[in-house]
Amino acid sequence: MKKFLKITAIIFGVLIAIGIIGSMGEDDASTAGDQASNETVTTVIDKNSNSTNETKKEDVKTYQISDTVKTGNLAYKVTNVTATNELKSDNQFIESATTSGQFIVIDLEVSNNDSKTRMIDSSMFKMYDDQNREFEPSSDTEVIMVVEGAMDFFLQDINPGLSKTGQLVFELPSDSSSYTLQVSSGYGWAGGDYESIKLK
Repeated sequence: MKKFLKITAIIFGVLIAIGIIGSMGEDDASTAGDQASNETVTTVIDKNSNSTNETKKEDVKTYQISDTVKTGNLAYKVTNVTATNELKSDNQFIESATTSGQFIVIDLEVSNNDSKTRMIDSSMFKMYDDQNREFEPSSDTEVIMVVEGAMDFFLQDINPGLSKTGQLVFELPSDSSSYTLQVSSGYGWAGGDYESIKLK
């Protein structure tokens, strides 16, 4: 009887050991499966990320002088660009404007492709040079007095289907060797989308 009980206890112990070993094997398999799953997800995310970056790079475009540039319901066309350190006055009562840097005078046409009247303003335009410096149109009184078209884009309304021409004047340092004009999709809340026109 004692021998029978001893054999039974041994068999019972072996079964318990087998159960423990089997449980450990399942945990290892489960852990390996989780790791494989994580690696798969990471690979998919990385591929999607690269695809998104490539798409963004393709969307970036810089336009040139005389191109028609559409952003929102407005369209822009730079017809001429002049760089000078002196804006000469044709009026004997108005002095010429000078700078130690350079004036960039831009002849521009803005068209309204919307179904309602749109307001434009010189604050919608910015210029960036090769050193990534940002410039706004000049508001200097002497410049505005000399350049006749400098006020043509000051809080002006353009009716649907019509265009307006005018001039923008930027004052840049003499070490700005190249520059780009940024145009906006609108004034105030109507803005938010931008395009760039390479001027030099």
